[in-house]
Amino acid sequence: MSQSVDKPKIRVDIVHLAVSIKRKKILDDISLSFVSPNIYGIVGPNGTGKSVFLKALLGFIRLASGSVKINDVQIDPRRDFPVSVGAIIEHPGFINDMNGHDNLLALGQIRSDLTDADVHAVMVKVGLPDDKKPVSDYSLGMIQRLGIAQAIMEDQQLIVLDEPTNALDREGIAFLTKLLKELRDQGKLVLIASHDLLWLQTLADQTFELTHGQLHKIEDVMQA
Repeated sequence: MSQSVDKPKIRVDIVHLAVSIKRKKILDDISLSFVSPNIYGIVGPNGTGKSVFLKALLGFIRLASGSVKINDVQIDPRRDFPVSVGAIIEHPGFINDMNGHDNLLALGQIRSDLTDADVHAVMVKVGLPDDKKPVSDYSLGMIQRLGIAQAIMEDQQLIVLDEPTNALDREGIAFLTKLLKELRDQGKLVLIASHDLLWLQTLADQTFELTHGQLHKIEDVMQA
């Protein structure tokens, strides 16, 4: 069960959302709300539109109809995003000839005053060595951990993750599960798209299945 926290609530309200790509309807009349502090899981096979749904929430793609509001502010690509957000959509992208530390520092200094010490701390948190190894020499699992690091390194309040267990081994998945529960218990709103229903059922407070362009609630999962 989500713990009580003092941070302001984050609320995402989705009303009659529809998305079409090349005249094919991908999402069809979705209406629901997400509120912090909770973890929400969205499950479905590859190709069902999970990534499209997350992009729609973040204003990365045009809606055919409907709206998305975060804390009563309508999402519009022409405006600043109303809350701090960390995201992995599809595959994390980094500069291959730079090391992980410098990649994170460069990204963090775009929007904030992230320091070397901040970057070192988040790399330790996600289980990565803070060394001079270029990202080109990283394994797929290390790249995924680096992507998770960039999604949380600025204390983002909304965390949006697309297939975050990709390339992670059993130890990595256990680490991620613990981390996401900690983020929720700090008051954050976490949205996860995954093909792995069993994993989501160990983690999410509510789980939805995306099928035929619509989201259907599977169950509430009470966390100890």
